[in-house]
Amino acid sequence: MPANKRFVTAAGLAALLTVFSTLAIHFIDIQAPDFDARLLLYRDPLYLALRWTVVVHCLLVLVSMYGIAVLKYRESSGLIALGALFFSVFGITEIARMLTVLGNLNPLRAQYLQTTDPALQQMIRYDLDHIGMVLTPMFLLFILAFALGNLCYGLCLIGDKGTSRWLGAGFLAWSAFTLLAFFNAFWELSWVDHIVEVNNRFYQPVFRLVIGIWLLNSARKMRPG
Repeated sequence: MPANKRFVTAAGLAALLTVFSTLAIHFIDIQAPDFDARLLLYRDPLYLALRWTVVVHCLLVLVSMYGIAVLKYRESSGLIALGALFFSVFGITEIARMLTVLGNLNPLRAQYLQTTDPALQQMIRYDLDHIGMVLTPMFLLFILAFALGNLCYGLCLIGDKGTSRWLGAGFLAWSAFTLLAFFNAFWELSWVDHIVEVNNRFYQPVFRLVIGIWLLNSARKMRPG
């Protein structure tokens, strides 16, 4: 896997863009406290924009993480390949989850509001009430895969010198935060929720910025190709 300067540059720019998508995803809060409010989400422009933002965000994350894989594959092919695989699972799972919302959940909401048949409404409501049985496992897989991808990249980079070593430490910390979020889906501890929120809103965008800068600096040191 020869290192390609243009791709690594693109990966760095993708990482910088994820700073803004991360802020949008974690700071824009759409309130839908009950069933009737959630029914109307399918025609809420901001809600729809955020779902598509998540899709684009995942694609950008994949590009940025593959940029790191391009740079480090020769030094630690096993860990970096495994990490890239976990990041692929993360991206595909979360994109699939968003497309399930856009292509299945939202049409069901629209159909529920448009039909006047009580029996059909009851059937649709059952599907709406139970779609979490599909979406929740996908969300947990997305979190776990992301945590393991961070862990592999962290273990790969922590043995390097200079800024790469610090980047590895950042990935290991990110892995710890993400694993904490995964297990708290089962623990349901409020104080852990606060740690996860700090990670999502502050650590993530800052570290994504660091990744972008590191990739762009690495690209500058490479020969064109």
